Amino acid sequence: MWRALGIAFLLLETALSQTTNPPSSPGTIDGVVTDSSGSVVLGALVTLGSAAATGKRTTVTNETGSFHFAAVTPGDYTIAIMADGFAPWTAASVVVRAGENQPVTSAVLQVAAASTKLDVGLSQKELAVEQLKTEEKQRLLGVFPNYFVTYDPNAAPLNAAQKFQLGWKTILDPTTILSSALAAGIQQARNSYYEFGQGTEGYAKRFGAQYADTVNGIVIGGVVMQTVFHQDPRYFYKGTGSFRSRALYAIATAFVRKGDNGHWQPDYSDVLGSLAAGEISTLYYPASSRTGLRLFHDVLWGFGGSATGNLFEEFLSRKITTHVPKAAMALSKPILREGTPVSLISVEELNAKAAEGAVPIDFVLASDIQVGGVVVAKAGSKGGGQVRYVNGPDAGGEAVHVSLEQMRLKVGSAEVPLRSTPLRKGGAALVYHRLDESERIAIVLYVAQNTALPPAQ
Repeated sequence: MWRALGIAFLLLETALSQTTNPPSSPGTIDGVVTDSSGSVVLGALVTLGSAAATGKRTTVTNETGSFHFAAVTPGDYTIAIMADGFAPWTAASVVVRAGENQPVTSAVLQVAAASTKLDVGLSQKELAVEQLKTEEKQRLLGVFPNYFVTYDPNAAPLNAAQKFQLGWKTILDPTTILSSALAAGIQQARNSYYEFGQGTEGYAKRFGAQYADTVNGIVIGGVVMQTVFHQDPRYFYKGTGSFRSRALYAIATAFVRKGDNGHWQPDYSDVLGSLAAGEISTLYYPASSRTGLRLFHDVLWGFGGSATGNLFEEFLSRKITTHVPKAAMALSKPILREGTPVSLISVEELNAKAAEGAVPIDFVLASDIQVGGVVVAKAGSKGGGQVRYVNGPDAGGEAVHVSLEQMRLKVGSAEVPLRSTPLRKGGAALVYHRLDESERIAIVLYVAQNTALPPAQ
């Protein structure tokens, strides 16, 4: 008997507990997004995050600026709103209780403040390394080194080690040694610097002096002094403008030099480098050639030779130089690589009865896109294309197939083409899912081709 009463009491307690604590029922969250003028914001990306780490839900605002989250489990939430051209908006600690419909959230977005310029992609040092790799392949007629010219007018400055790298690579190149050997042979035939004598010994002295001149000119004038005065030893190819403007630029750059800070400066390094190299040459040339007038002539010939060389580089060398980059600016711009995934959410509902044929459709970016660890496209950026509804044969005209065409993502001034699969040929079928109870879709597309982006401003 007592046992039967105990069981009855336990059943009664359980029933009362269930009556007192009914199962939790979901709630809803609604909101309206406007700008500071009171105009509604269409296509703003709204993210609902849970403090309980149960995942995130996303949607976009409709033509009235409204958003709606249905069947929200009771708990503590955060609402984050992003829209192209506006500063992010966040509401923390939005509490949903069982069966409760949250008051309409009113979000007023402020115009985003102008951001500073970002160095997207490689660092200055890494960029210089990549550019140096290209420059070290440049050869006139595929034979003679043409390392001390850059075809990128905004090339990254070289550090001291990189300047020495260019110098030593030129000095040790077989064609540099061969040029000194040929010059020594001509001097031997003319009996220049007769003090050196003739025969093998005379030729060896002339060759040594010629090669020492080359080493001094490159190391002292093109590396050491350039490093001391923080100037760039390369010629910066112009390539644009009238013939006259390019010619004047080439001649003028014989007297000025681009500094490591990017500004043009008087060419201290070449002048002092020529004087220093000339003084060093007195150690191995005969006494009859050691005149102060020769040093003066060396400086003048240096300017004249630089101007002539610059004119050659500006108008002729690019045509006969191998491994010249086709797009010199490509290294200084971030590249959005083919196959990069792009998460999008449709602004309009994909209503199969909305239209027949191809009609425009807008999307917003659901998550940031990064290149080299830097955001180049923020969530909420605009994209779009066309949607085509192919109607079936039934009398109701229900659409049996929907396809997206000419899809593009706007990143600054660049239009990035998108496709449905990560691979150019084949790959997985297009996958999408609908958002909540609406006809909007969330979809992942892929960058269709390598696209150079403008530097972020």
